[in-house]
Amino acid sequence: GGYVKLFGQNVEDENPDDPTNYAAKSIFQRLYILAAGPAMNLLFALIFMPLVFLIGMDMPAYLNEPPLIQNVQQGSYAEEIGIRANDEILAVNGTYVKNWGELHSELAKVSTEETLTMEVDRAGSLVVMEGSGTKFQNAGPMGLSPFLAPVVGEFTEQSPAMKAGIQAGDKVTRVNGQPILDWSEISPAVQQFMQDSVNNLETATKTLTVELERNGDIQFVEVAPYLEPKSQRWLLGMSMLKVSRSFSFSESVSLGTSRLWFLTKATLGFLGQIFQGEGSMDDLGGPVKIGMVIGDAARSGIAELFFLMSFISLQLGIFNLLPIPALDGGHIFMLLIEKFKGSPLSVSMREKTQMVGFSLLISLMVFVTWNDLMSLL
Repeated sequence: GGYVKLFGQNVEDENPDDPTNYAAKSIFQRLYILAAGPAMNLLFALIFMPLVFLIGMDMPAYLNEPPLIQNVQQGSYAEEIGIRANDEILAVNGTYVKNWGELHSELAKVSTEETLTMEVDRAGSLVVMEGSGTKFQNAGPMGLSPFLAPVVGEFTEQSPAMKAGIQAGDKVTRVNGQPILDWSEISPAVQQFMQDSVNNLETATKTLTVELERNGDIQFVEVAPYLEPKSQRWLLGMSMLKVSRSFSFSESVSLGTSRLWFLTKATLGFLGQIFQGEGSMDDLGGPVKIGMVIGDAARSGIAELFFLMSFISLQLGIFNLLPIPALDGGHIFMLLIEKFKGSPLSVSMREKTQMVGFSLLISLMVFVTWNDLMSLL
């Protein structure tokens, strides 16, 4: 992001008779100038997001596993076209897929102009399903959940699991005697046990027993989960196993643009919730949080850093196009008013709107910086 002061953009500098002055330019020329900044943000994201997939970054290990469906989200597009739990996806539009990674790649290629055809193995029988490419593109996440092997990959800083002796590569088989067959079952088991423990003061305990399989041997460890204040969830501080995977140039372009489109919809949805009063302002991050996240990404690898920079650039481009005075989107909005009105807004009106816009931006910066500092305490 950045700020460029244009000669003649301020009211006191306007001179329509000077051909080098911003005020002397046509509406189209001024629109082109104002849109250039956000356009460069979006172009940066469009260039660097495919590089993330071309270089390769750590991804969940299930991407190398056959696309066997554990669960289908209720009301999702997958449910609509007839996919069921325990189906195994064999092909998308005639292209066979061997794993979840290939499935995601083929789904990213589906356009609105074509029919989505999926072949699945259902208890040994071949079933073919069809759906609209347009509905698929507009539906958001498809609603398919994979089987996630309960194998530990990484730990958070000061992880209770790591302190207890759990190691990367360990397979979680039970949590306090409850069998674990899928990674998604670990957290509910932890929440249930800790909540029962808190509710029963006579037998309250701060630790739970995790049964592990390590190199063919069974191990037992006692872990003391910590309560995350914001989410009010008990955490072990570990994540599932990941693998590094890279893609071909064409796959990277397809996956990169698809991921950007998903992030664009997610960003617009979040902004919509904020303006409607449904979202939490506490989720907004400022310069302190951005610096910390960039530092973490840089330590993780160049692909992770490129992903984060692309995402931030995308958000800057979208935010800067909002019709808020002092932002490029606000200036563009006033240009549109000038176009339909036949003349620019009065000097006093423009000065007042700019003052309101700057006040809003300064207030927002103070708020998000305060949010960042409070999150460190």
